[in-house]
Amino acid sequence: MKRWVRVAGMIGVICFLTGNVYADWIDTFSGGQFDLSTWQLRAYPQVPGVTQFNGSIVGDPNGNTYLSLDEALSYSVGGAAFGMAFGSEEDFAEVRLGAVVNVTGDASHNYHGLGARASYIMSDGSQTPAPGMVANAYILHINWENGPANLRIEIQKVFSNNYSDVHNRDFETLVPGLDNARSFYAALDVIGSNPTYVTGYIYRSQGGELLAQTETLIDTDAQDSWEDPGPHIVVYRQGKSGIFGQNEQEDPPGFHTTFDDVSSKSQGAAALSVHPVSGAGDVSVHPRLSWMEPDFAQGRQLWFGSKGNMTPVDPSPATAAFDPGLLLPDTTYQWRVDLVGSAGPVTGNTWEFTTGQCLLIDTFESYADNAAIAAAWPHNILPNPDTGATYDYVFVDTDKRIQGDKGMRFEFQNQYSPFLTEATRTFDAPQDWTVVPNPCLTLDFCGAEDNVEQLIYVTLEDSAGNLATVEHPYTYAVQSETWRHWIPIDLAEFAGVDLGAIKAITLGVGDGADSGQSPEDRDQIYIDNIRICPTSGGYGR
Repeated sequence: MKRWVRVAGMIGVICFLTGNVYADWIDTFSGGQFDLSTWQLRAYPQVPGVTQFNGSIVGDPNGNTYLSLDEALSYSVGGAAFGMAFGSEEDFAEVRLGAVVNVTGDASHNYHGLGARASYIMSDGSQTPAPGMVANAYILHINWENGPANLRIEIQKVFSNNYSDVHNRDFETLVPGLDNARSFYAALDVIGSNPTYVTGYIYRSQGGELLAQTETLIDTDAQDSWEDPGPHIVVYRQGKSGIFGQNEQEDPPGFHTTFDDVSSKSQGAAALSVHPVSGAGDVSVHPRLSWMEPDFAQGRQLWFGSKGNMTPVDPSPATAAFDPGLLLPDTTYQWRVDLVGSAGPVTGNTWEFTTGQCLLIDTFESYADNAAIAAAWPHNILPNPDTGATYDYVFVDTDKRIQGDKGMRFEFQNQYSPFLTEATRTFDAPQDWTVVPNPCLTLDFCGAEDNVEQLIYVTLEDSAGNLATVEHPYTYAVQSETWRHWIPIDLAEFAGVDLGAIKAITLGVGDGADSGQSPEDRDQIYIDNIRICPTSGGYGR
């Protein structure tokens, strides 16, 4: 067995975080033994005096040795429903926990996986339904209980007080393809404190092609939308790293699962929350690349280029964002971020996107919450002069959108002065919209049948302060319950505005006269997919 604490000059570094020591470790099990002075086996239920959960080293014909976790009895007749092996008693905060896993069996009921930031107690059964390990952890499930053809990965937050996960929705991803009765490399990344970001990955091999990743679970000390109600809302800030097997079915009895090259690294997590999302199509010909980095990152190396032609960007960006300039339309690009910490570089995942023909002004996908979109699109309604009350009219909407996951909900009460409501996006630097040939402005919108009939308009402002407005031809358009594609507006209609230096775009509803809405009425329209496209097409419908 090869097991070591990483040391500078050999394999890595001992990291000092928040006053505690986090020592990276790896175990290849190549010595033919399983050292229980470092590894700890825990199970639930765990009956005193009965060996229910075994760890042993197994060899294959090629001379490779690996760890086998086994439970001889099914849960229904006294076996353990769950068995976990902790690689050490060390605690980790930021961590990439990884292992080679083997998917076998045509109809196995096995689950197995990885657990990070885990904390546990050994219950005597007086306060729990049975004696054994009671744990909190972020976990990655590798599931093939319905055979390798249905291999899936799933992340969960498990909570000891109810002996289960605490989710009201799934973070599960199907692994593509059918060639799944084989070994893979699985990884669980946990970074951040409050919020904490948890992501699961499965690769064809360690350092090889990324096959699937879960949606990132974002955990905060508040009650998160994905959590069941209850007293488990706080994040897990640090804990132990381990691997587990699980089987609660009567047939076949017990679980059998194998692992190799298990490692826990405090400087191993990849960049995440990338934009554009990997696989995105119809991306702006002038996109802004952005991503989120773990705390260990002291720098980064960005790779970017057309598909199959990535090259390092020199100099590398100083922050977690990059402007690649104007790109070719209808072209697939790839990019990657290698993070650099005190222990050296960490190779990131490769992402790709395909450009459309248009310059995207806003698809509203990048706004995390209502506060973020309200800051980017402030409205014109002043606080009440008598009470000082402020008003919100611009919101992220995840139910009403025509593409992606988010759109803008724009509300208005034009029965009150100034009898029109506007939301304005001011750009960090003036935008050159003439990069698109024969440019036109296009956007998608819908309203509600019971909206009061009102004017919709768009105003552009250039860097010199020149303004021009184009109105929608139908005031009843706000009553459309289905999504409508505003007939593309030739930018020449915004007469007097310099299209090579657009400073701001304003969306407005109303005409400066009392709308006739009832005193408490709030009407709304929904906006999505604002773009500058060639007049010849590229509108997506």
